[in-house]
Parts: sequence; structure tokens; C-alpha cells
Amino acid sequence: MRIKHAYLFSLTAFFGLLLCNCVEPFTAETLTFENVLVVDALLTDEDKQHRVLLIRAFCFEEENPNAERNADVRIIDIDGREYDFKETEPGVYLSEISFQATQGSSYRLEIKTSDGKWYVSESVVTPMNIAIKNLTAERQINDIGEEGVAILVDNSSKASEASEASYFRYEYEETYKIITPKYDPFEFEVIENIACDGNFYEVGIKPRAEEQRICFGSAVSKRLIQASTTDLENSTIEDLLIQFIGRDNYIMSYRYSILVKQFSQTQDAHSFYDQLGNFSSSDNIFLQIQLGFLIGNFQTKSDQEEKVLGYFEVATVDEERVYYNYSDVFPNEELPPYAINCETLGNSELITRGYHCDGMGNCDGSCESPLIEGISAGLLVFVAPNENPTRDMPGP
Repeated sequence: MRIKHAYLFSLTAFFGLLLCNCVEPFTAETLTFENVLVVDALLTDEDKQHRVLLIRAFCFEEENPNAERNADVRIIDIDGREYDFKETEPGVYLSEISFQATQGSSYRLEIKTSDGKWYVSESVVTPMNIAIKNLTAERQINDIGEEGVAILVDNSSKASEASEASYFRYEYEETYKIITPKYDPFEFEVIENIACDGNFYEVGIKPRAEEQRICFGSAVSKRLIQASTTDLENSTIEDLLIQFIGRDNYIMSYRYSILVKQFSQTQDAHSFYDQLGNFSSSDNIFLQIQLGFLIGNFQTKSDQEEKVLGYFEVATVDEERVYYNYSDVFPNEELPPYAINCETLGNSELITRGYHCDGMGNCDGSCESPLIEGISAGLLVFVAPNENPTRDMPGP
């Protein structure tokens, strides 16, 4: 009996090895699908036109969601005042007037789709606004030993406010100055680019039409950043890491700024986003925490069984911005390397070797101009004149 068991185990292990070494690619397909309405809506105490985004859930094998078009959207406050929204882009609805959530008031979102279905959120009370106390940029070494700049935020709230405003979500927008490491106020001008038409290929230089040495870039946060004071004795957020920029990141080379927004949340909103963060925390979709359907705060009046994905959040906002130069944090140290390699590759020849034109519109050899082709394709730019031609780098 033991021999039989050993044989079965060996056979199973053998076929297991075969399966592990004979993996075939497959195309994942959706087996079941619900055409669920997805709602993204945030109302704040900022006086502005607020936005509601409506789309439909889409299958795994599809690339883009479908916008929910021609819906009636409105927000109603506790006193019955209605704020209507209009569709400005497919699935994007903006309030017709600017307004703001007020302290202690409650609001609900109502949506009626073009097929007559009616969706209503729970009433949400505006939480207390807690201010950012400090936003700082500090030179630090992170948990993996990388040196850089940590963007840290502090806030403070009175003990009596802790139960009302203990939950926060953060977003940021970075802006940075870029100076090209190699630049010339002149650019190429292609004067003659037709082969064998009686004129020789000709390329010159001319003043640049616009100044392109300095520009500015920007980036927004793409991860969920939340914090809570519920387990803290003094009910304050201290040295919360918002962003970390490694010292070799070129965006800090000259002028860098970051605008941080703090959203004071309700406990229910914090819990919803916390579950959302857990659901999408893994880069591998087959290893993600599968929570089932993520329940928001919407009800379907026309069909109690129909599901709605999303959350209507009411939050208060405070924001701060910090500026710094690389030299402020790393004085007398070399700047980070530029984002791309800007080494001079050499001179591209105006004509190829063997080019010959008989003056009758006929040419032998190659009738192409590597220089003109590179300029037209945007691969070559003028840096400086070649004042010391060599065999490897001939021409002007």
C-alpha cells in the first residue's frame, strides 16, 4: 500500500512539473457582468462650480468606460434648495452656479438617468473644517535608504473637535521649473530639400521663433493618502508623509513647489475610501484583496435590487503650498542628472557618401540627406557650430 501511495505521489508531482513548465498564454474574458452606474461626486466648502462624474462599469477586456449621458443631476440641501447640474462633457456634469457646502448643513445627490431610473444618495452633513498647521520640506532618508526631500504635513484640532473631524484625505499637485542643459538661441532652417532639381541641398540656422530653454512641468497625486486621529491622544496629525522626492529626481533641480489639499472627511467617507484603497492596493489583479461589491451611500428608487458603485462625499478643505530650490536643501551639491541623455551624438551629414547628381535631375548613389531627414523627423536640433571639424565629426 505504501508503494502505491508513493507511486501516485510521484506521478502527481511529475504532471505538476509538466503543468508548471507548459504554461500557455490566455486572454482573460468577463464571464458575468453587471451594467452598474458609477458615481464620483465631491461637494466641498469651496465656492465654485462642483462636478459630478457619471460612467458605466465596463468589462475586463474593454479599454474605456462608457459615459452616462443626458442625466438629470441635482444636489438638494437640508432646507430644500436645489442646485442643478448640466452636462459639459460626456458623463461630466458641472453645477450651473457656484456654491459651497456650509458648516452643519446636510446635502443629498439625486440622479435621474435618461432611461428613467432614479438614484438618491444618503444625506451627508458637512464636517468641521480643520486647518493645516504646517507644511514643510525636510531632507530625510526614507525606509529603503534613499536620500531625498520629504513633504510633511501637520494639523491641529481641539480636543472637543476630535470626534467631529478625526478623518482626513490628502491630494497634491507638484509644479517644477525645467531648464534645458544644452540650448542655443538659433535653430535649423531647411532652405533646399529637393534632390537634383538644379539646386544643392542647403541647411542654415535662424533665430528661434520662441524661447524654449525654460518651461514648467506639473503632476498630480495618483495614490490615496488618508489619516485619522481617532487613536491619537492629542487629536493632531504630525509629520504625515505626503510625498517623497529622491535627491536624483531632476524635478527639484531649480524651482519646485507642491500644493497640498487636506479634506476633512466624515467617518463613513473615510471608511469607504479605506476599503477602496485596500481593494486596489496590489499591482497584480490576481492578488488583489477581493472585497466583493463596494457599498457606497446610494439607493436606487426605481429598482431596490440594482447596485450603484460610488460615493457622494461632502468635505471641508484647507490647502497650503511650499516652495524650495535644490540648493536650499542640498547646498553646494551637484544638481540631479537631467531626465534624458543630452550628450552630443555628432554631426549628421548633409549628403551621403557617393551622392552624385548629373544636373539633369538624375542622381546615383543615395539621394537622401541624413541631416534634413533628422531635422524633419524632430530627431536633430541645433546645439552649436562645429568649430573643430574632424574625420569622425566633419562638416559645420
